[in-house]
Amino acid sequence: MTTEESGALEDRIDLYTTLWSVFRDRPFESDELARQLVERGRHELVSTTAEPDASLAWLVDAGVVTADGSAYRVTDLPNDAARALADAAAADVETVRRQVLAALTAPDEESETVVVDDDGYTVVELGVGESMDAAADRVVEAAADGEGVAVTTPGTNAAAAQRLADRLIADRSWSKAGSTVVEGDHEDAELVFHLYLDTD
Repeated sequence: MTTEESGALEDRIDLYTTLWSVFRDRPFESDELARQLVERGRHELVSTTAEPDASLAWLVDAGVVTADGSAYRVTDLPNDAARALADAAAADVETVRRQVLAALTAPDEESETVVVDDDGYTVVELGVGESMDAAADRVVEAAADGEGVAVTTPGTNAAAAQRLADRLIADRSWSKAGSTVVEGDHEDAELVFHLYLDTD
Protein backbone atom coordinates (compact mmCIF):
# COMPACT_ATOMS: atom_id res chain seq x y z
CA MET A 1 0.00 0.00 0.00
CA THR A 2 1.42 3.39 -1.00
CA THR A 3 1.62 6.34 1.38
CA GLU A 4 -1.17 8.02 -0.57
CA GLU A 5 -3.39 4.93 -0.34
CA SER A 6 -2.65 4.63 3.37
CA GLY A 7 -3.62 8.28 3.90
CA ALA A 8 -6.85 7.79 1.96
CA LEU A 9 -7.72 4.75 4.09
CA GLU A 10 -7.05 6.71 7.29
CA ASP A 11 -9.38 9.48 6.08
CA ARG A 12 -12.10 6.91 5.36
CA ILE A 13 -11.62 5.27 8.74
CA ASP A 14 -11.96 8.74 10.31
CA LEU A 15 -15.11 9.34 8.29
CA TYR A 16 -16.61 5.96 9.23
CA THR A 17 -15.92 6.50 12.94
CA THR A 18 -17.43 9.99 12.74
CA LEU A 19 -20.54 8.55 11.07
CA TRP A 20 -20.79 5.88 13.75
CA SER A 21 -20.29 8.37 16.60
CA VAL A 22 -22.76 10.94 15.26
CA PHE A 23 -25.46 8.97 13.47
CA ARG A 24 -25.22 5.30 14.52
CA ASP A 25 -27.90 3.72 12.26
CA ARG A 26 -29.89 6.94 11.74
CA PRO A 27 -30.22 8.09 8.10
CA PHE A 28 -28.36 11.26 7.10
CA GLU A 29 -27.53 13.29 4.00
CA SER A 30 -24.09 14.42 2.87
CA ASP A 31 -24.75 18.11 3.59
CA GLU A 32 -25.76 17.22 7.17
CA LEU A 33 -22.54 15.22 7.48
CA ALA A 34 -20.48 18.12 6.08
CA ARG A 35 -21.94 20.47 8.72
CA GLN A 36 -21.13 17.98 11.48
CA LEU A 37 -17.56 17.61 10.23
CA VAL A 38 -16.99 21.36 10.09
CA GLU A 39 -18.48 21.81 13.57
CA ARG A 40 -16.07 19.14 14.86
CA GLY A 41 -13.08 20.84 13.25
CA ARG A 42 -12.68 18.07 10.65
CA HIS A 43 -12.31 20.48 7.74
CA GLU A 44 -9.84 18.16 6.01
CA LEU A 45 -12.67 15.69 5.39
CA VAL A 46 -14.77 18.25 3.52
CA SER A 47 -12.26 20.70 2.01
CA THR A 48 -11.10 18.44 -0.84
CA THR A 49 -13.02 18.60 -4.11
CA ALA A 50 -16.02 16.23 -4.17
CA GLU A 51 -15.74 15.41 -0.46
CA PRO A 52 -17.33 14.02 1.61
CA ASP A 53 -19.37 12.49 -1.24
CA ALA A 54 -16.42 10.62 -2.77
CA SER A 55 -15.49 8.99 0.54
CA LEU A 56 -19.15 8.20 1.24
CA ALA A 57 -19.33 6.46 -2.15
CA TRP A 58 -16.20 4.46 -1.23
CA LEU A 59 -17.77 3.45 2.09
CA VAL A 60 -20.91 2.36 0.21
CA ASP A 61 -18.76 0.28 -2.16
CA ALA A 62 -16.98 -1.23 0.86
CA GLY A 63 -20.39 -2.26 2.22
CA VAL A 64 -20.30 -0.39 5.54
CA VAL A 65 -22.78 2.32 4.48
CA THR A 66 -25.88 2.08 2.31
CA ALA A 67 -27.30 4.77 0.04
CA ASP A 68 -30.98 5.27 -0.68
CA GLY A 69 -31.36 8.24 -2.98
CA SER A 70 -29.69 11.14 -1.17
CA ALA A 71 -29.85 9.44 2.24
CA TYR A 72 -27.07 7.33 3.73
CA ARG A 73 -27.06 4.95 6.68
CA VAL A 74 -24.27 3.09 8.52
CA THR A 75 -24.90 -0.65 8.31
CA ASP A 76 -21.86 -2.23 9.99
CA LEU A 77 -20.82 -2.19 13.63
CA PRO A 78 -17.18 -1.13 14.18
CA ASN A 79 -15.65 -4.64 14.29
CA ASP A 80 -17.48 -5.70 11.12
CA ALA A 81 -16.68 -2.38 9.48
CA ALA A 82 -12.96 -2.80 10.20
CA ARG A 83 -12.91 -6.09 8.30
CA ALA A 84 -14.88 -4.66 5.37
CA LEU A 85 -12.69 -1.53 5.20
CA ALA A 86 -9.52 -3.63 5.30
CA ASP A 87 -10.81 -5.92 2.55
CA ALA A 88 -11.81 -2.96 0.36
CA ALA A 89 -8.37 -1.38 0.73
CA ALA A 90 -6.38 -4.65 0.62
CA ALA A 91 -5.03 -3.77 4.07
CA ASP A 92 -4.29 -5.80 7.19
CA VAL A 93 -7.52 -6.43 9.10
CA GLU A 94 -5.99 -6.22 12.57
CA THR A 95 -4.24 -2.93 11.76
CA VAL A 96 -7.48 -1.41 10.49
CA ARG A 97 -9.37 -2.75 13.52
CA ARG A 98 -6.91 -1.01 15.85
CA GLN A 99 -7.22 2.22 13.84
CA VAL A 100 -11.01 2.12 14.05
CA LEU A 101 -10.89 1.42 17.78
CA ALA A 102 -8.31 4.16 18.36
CA ALA A 103 -10.46 6.69 16.51
CA LEU A 104 -13.57 5.71 18.45
CA THR A 105 -11.84 5.89 21.83
CA ALA A 106 -9.66 8.94 21.23
CA PRO A 107 -10.03 11.52 24.01
CA ASP A 108 -12.04 14.65 23.34
CA GLU A 109 -9.34 17.35 23.33
CA GLU A 110 -11.47 19.78 25.31
CA SER A 111 -12.92 17.51 27.97
CA GLU A 112 -10.34 14.69 28.08
CA THR A 113 -13.06 12.09 28.04
CA VAL A 114 -13.64 9.04 25.89
CA VAL A 115 -17.00 7.52 25.02
CA VAL A 116 -17.37 3.75 24.90
CA ASP A 117 -20.77 2.21 24.16
CA ASP A 118 -22.40 5.58 24.93
CA ASP A 119 -20.78 5.79 28.39
CA GLY A 120 -18.38 8.63 29.19
CA TYR A 121 -15.03 7.99 30.90
CA THR A 122 -12.67 10.66 32.23
CA VAL A 123 -9.14 9.97 31.02
CA VAL A 124 -6.37 9.53 33.60
CA GLU A 125 -2.89 8.75 32.30
CA LEU A 126 -0.83 6.34 34.39
CA GLY A 127 2.86 7.05 34.05
CA VAL A 128 5.41 4.24 33.91
CA GLY A 129 6.81 3.80 37.40
CA GLU A 130 4.23 6.16 38.94
CA SER A 131 3.36 5.65 42.61
CA MET A 132 0.17 3.63 43.07
CA ASP A 133 -0.89 5.97 45.89
CA ALA A 134 -0.56 9.06 43.69
CA ALA A 135 -2.26 7.38 40.74
CA ALA A 136 -5.15 6.16 42.92
CA ASP A 137 -5.66 9.67 44.29
CA ARG A 138 -5.81 11.10 40.75
CA VAL A 139 -8.29 8.46 39.60
CA VAL A 140 -10.56 9.05 42.61
CA GLU A 141 -10.43 12.81 41.99
CA ALA A 142 -11.26 12.32 38.31
CA ALA A 143 -14.26 10.17 39.24
CA ALA A 144 -15.72 12.94 41.41
CA ASP A 145 -17.82 14.20 38.47
CA GLY A 146 -19.75 10.93 38.44
CA GLU A 147 -18.35 9.54 35.20
CA GLY A 148 -16.30 6.39 34.94
CA VAL A 149 -12.55 6.59 34.50
CA ALA A 150 -10.37 5.41 31.63
CA VAL A 151 -6.87 4.64 32.88
CA THR A 152 -4.49 4.93 29.94
CA THR A 153 -0.87 3.82 29.88
CA PRO A 154 1.69 2.41 27.44
CA GLY A 155 0.94 -1.20 26.57
CA THR A 156 4.08 -2.40 28.35
CA ASN A 157 2.68 -0.87 31.57
CA ALA A 158 -0.71 -2.61 31.35
CA ALA A 159 0.01 -4.81 34.39
CA ALA A 160 0.42 -1.68 36.54
CA ALA A 161 -2.95 -0.38 35.32
CA GLN A 162 -4.54 -3.70 36.26
CA ARG A 163 -2.98 -3.54 39.75
CA LEU A 164 -4.25 0.02 40.17
CA ALA A 165 -7.75 -1.05 39.13
CA ASP A 166 -7.72 -4.03 41.48
CA ARG A 167 -6.72 -1.75 44.34
CA LEU A 168 -9.50 0.74 43.58
CA ILE A 169 -12.10 -2.01 43.23
CA ALA A 170 -11.06 -3.50 46.58
CA ASP A 171 -11.40 -0.09 48.29
CA ARG A 172 -14.61 1.07 46.58
CA SER A 173 -17.73 -0.31 44.94
CA TRP A 174 -16.23 0.11 41.46
CA SER A 175 -15.97 -2.43 38.66
CA LYS A 176 -13.94 -3.02 35.52
CA ALA A 177 -15.93 -2.28 32.39
CA GLY A 178 -13.38 -3.68 29.95
CA SER A 179 -10.17 -2.69 28.27
CA THR A 180 -8.80 -1.93 24.82
CA VAL A 181 -5.39 -1.68 23.21
CA VAL A 182 -5.10 1.04 20.58
CA GLU A 183 -2.40 2.54 18.41
CA GLY A 184 -0.36 5.46 19.71
CA ASP A 185 -0.47 8.98 18.27
CA HIS A 186 2.29 8.23 15.77
CA GLU A 187 2.90 5.27 13.48
CA ASP A 188 6.00 4.16 15.41
CA ALA A 189 4.55 4.91 18.86
CA GLU A 190 3.95 2.17 21.41
CA LEU A 191 0.46 0.72 21.70
CA VAL A 192 -1.70 2.32 24.40
CA PHE A 193 -3.68 0.30 26.95
CA HIS A 194 -7.06 1.69 28.10
CA LEU A 195 -8.74 0.18 31.16
CA TYR A 196 -12.30 1.38 31.87
CA LEU A 197 -13.63 1.62 35.41
CA ASP A 198 -17.30 2.13 36.25
CA THR A 199 -17.69 4.01 39.50
CA ASP A 200 -21.20 2.64 40.25
